[in-house]
Amino acid sequence: MDIDIMLEVKDKNLSAVKCVLATVKKGEIKNLEQEWSRYKYVVLERSQDIYQSIRSLLKDKSDYPVIQFYRLIEAAIDLEPSNNSALNAASHVWGYVKNEATDKEKTKFKYLSEAITSEEAKIEKLKVFLRQMMEKYSQYYMLQSLYFEF
Repeated sequence: MDIDIMLEVKDKNLSAVKCVLATVKKGEIKNLEQEWSRYKYVVLERSQDIYQSIRSLLKDKSDYPVIQFYRLIEAAIDLEPSNNSALNAASHVWGYVKNEATDKEKTKFKYLSEAITSEEAKIEKLKVFLRQMMEKYSQYYMLQSLYFEF
């Protein structure tokens, strides 16, 4: 029997990738690792424990734990980032450009980080700055991640 299935989803592209990866006949761990590269800072921003769980999950190269993988990601996305976890993720992202950044940019990163720590500013302000830095220094890996989308 030849069956067509149509799905209607809210987050079109993200769900389409999930569906493809979850329904392939023989899934490959490298596909989950590639997907992880897009989500990892979103997860880290919300939960260090879930971040570590996913890293552990992907260590077994002979397995294809697609359902567990997406359940963990969705559990993380459902969490509201704390200032500490958001700053931790932002510091990791900053690591992609900190050696190239000017002294003025380093000072601005420090200032924004301290403002978030003292709750004088929201993480979104720091993320806007980080996105500008990723664009300026051509950090395509980070620009392709979902970190700046959430």
